[in-house]
Amino acid sequence: MSGLHEDHPLTVPQVLGWNLGPARDVASIVKRVSGEIDSEMADAGHKIAQSYEYFEGKSGDSVRERGEQDKKDGFTTVDVYEEMAKSINSICETIEGKIGEIRGWLREVEDSDWDLFCEPDGEVLSHQSNWETMKEHWWSPATAVANKELEEFRLTQAIRQALTRIQEADLTGSENLGRLLEKLADSVKQGVSGTPSDPNLAKVLMDYQTETSSSKPVIWPSDGALLDVIRMAIPDFKATLMTEEESRALDNLYSKKGLSGLKDFFDITSLAEDEAKKRYPTSYLDGHGDAFRHTYWNALMTQKFGEDWTQTYTTSHEKIGGNPPHREAMDLYNNEQGRKIGLANSSASAEELAQKVKEHIDNGQAIVLGNPVDPATGLRSRPTITWSNTVSESDTGQPAGVEIPLPGKK
Repeated sequence: MSGLHEDHPLTVPQVLGWNLGPARDVASIVKRVSGEIDSEMADAGHKIAQSYEYFEGKSGDSVRERGEQDKKDGFTTVDVYEEMAKSINSICETIEGKIGEIRGWLREVEDSDWDLFCEPDGEVLSHQSNWETMKEHWWSPATAVANKELEEFRLTQAIRQALTRIQEADLTGSENLGRLLEKLADSVKQGVSGTPSDPNLAKVLMDYQTETSSSKPVIWPSDGALLDVIRMAIPDFKATLMTEEESRALDNLYSKKGLSGLKDFFDITSLAEDEAKKRYPTSYLDGHGDAFRHTYWNALMTQKFGEDWTQTYTTSHEKIGGNPPHREAMDLYNNEQGRKIGLANSSASAEELAQKVKEHIDNGQAIVLGNPVDPATGLRSRPTITWSNTVSESDTGQPAGVEIPLPGKK
């Protein structure tokens, strides 16, 4: 959670150093595995068809019915894997193509007569000042400076546009893969998710899931005029990628509360993040700090904007594709707890509200992702949701990557 998705601009040295070979290898492995599953499902179907000869009655029919469903789910998995392989290769092709373009623009920079160079952020400048350029081209100084600046502008725009396209492909890559994983059969999703032994936590895991947004992510604000208005209050604000539902919620907030409402929203988001980092610096991601951040964020927003808008926005925020199921359950559950705290303490100060949330976490009423070290192997266990008073801050967290989502309930 960050109110908005993180958007750190890529740099030229960063993308030039990328090696997409491992991603291509993953696509090849996924494609190969899809073929293996396809063969296994075809073989299983053949055996099911032959089972009438030796397995009769209701029991046989029941087993064959289950076998047919499993076969169907298997072929669905094959289709998903094949789409994933195509998607990964497509993303790689886009990124590789744009990196190739950047290399071409950099060659133009090096070959330019204007002694140009490229900054990490893609801005192209000249080692020569305008005065030096005018002296060198004394017969037509104004034209020379204009040509130099035009060349700087043209190459800067080209390189930065390529960086933007690369970042869009990178940002949407895991989200697109998450959308593909949503197509897997529910039985497959549930089989690989890892269910907590605590029945209450197992119920939370299944109940606190969202449906991935049916629309592709959008850049908000899409309206350049609104972006300019926001920058009047927040000069360094950047348009960011989010779900369409999130963007509608923020547009709705702006229409009702104006710029001051948006500023309050961003201020609350920053306050929740800063307070979480201050109180739980070692477990800010998917641990106690993350639980505090979500709970406090929702409590503050419920006080300011009401429960309905807060629930709409924070639930929409979790609809991004590829959200790991345990993380999603943790966030949605803690969001709900925060709204309850905000409603029950509508007149509390921000400091008082923070203390209420801290007590909530200390009492084990929040959820974190626990991944303690196994003493026998020295390895960390698979992260699963657990109560906030049953695991230390050092034994929490979620590894990077895309996990298979569970069926949505919210």
